[in-house]
Amino acid sequence: MDHVCIFIDGSNFYHALKEANLPVDINFAELAAALVGPERRHMQTFYHNTPLVRPAPGDPDYDARESRYRRQQNLFNALRYVPNLTLKLGRFQRIRGEGQEAVCPSYGHSFQLAGTATFVEKSVDVMLATDVLLHAMKNHYDVAVLISSDADYKHAVEKAKLEFNKAVELRQIESARCYDLTSVGSRYEPITGDLIRSCSRPWATRRPLRVPAWSRGF
Repeated sequence: MDHVCIFIDGSNFYHALKEANLPVDINFAELAAALVGPERRHMQTFYHNTPLVRPAPGDPDYDARESRYRRQQNLFNALRYVPNLTLKLGRFQRIRGEGQEAVCPSYGHSFQLAGTATFVEKSVDVMLATDVLLHAMKNHYDVAVLISSDADYKHAVEKAKLEFNKAVELRQIESARCYDLTSVGSRYEPITGDLIRSCSRPWATRRPLRVPAWSRGF
């Protein structure tokens, strides 16, 4: 019986679901069960994401950003109750861009506009790729299921196959297929809307989730 680990790029998966107009409230225990199936053993799911930066009270878009922040925190809290799931969090790094050059319309002299601060996601891609290879090296799985449409994982997929003789299955929302990534996988199969809808559920409660008998963590 093959042992299976699932690696999820949470942000990539979320945005693919949103763009496809599919539910984003996923029961990850049921999703894992559907992806693994009864003929294989689920060892662990690794869910990678980056916590949103909480907005300051004076933020002009405060209400919308605070709502997104709270929804994501509720998701992370719920994930901590999912059996055989490890939550791996990266971080956002603040980068201040240089202000643009402008010209005073009254006097014609040039001046620098104030720079704007932006946030970039850090660590998630590296953490996920490292986990794929680390658990391959430790022989924790025979098959890796990667849920992402990010071509940056191409090298890790190739190494897991060639260096550690592991199978890597690429699962992506159908409308977000990344051919560069799926071309190096052992197998590609789309995640259909029907599958997502069958595994969708609001994270309103913390009651234990159903887990199939063949699921087993490390």
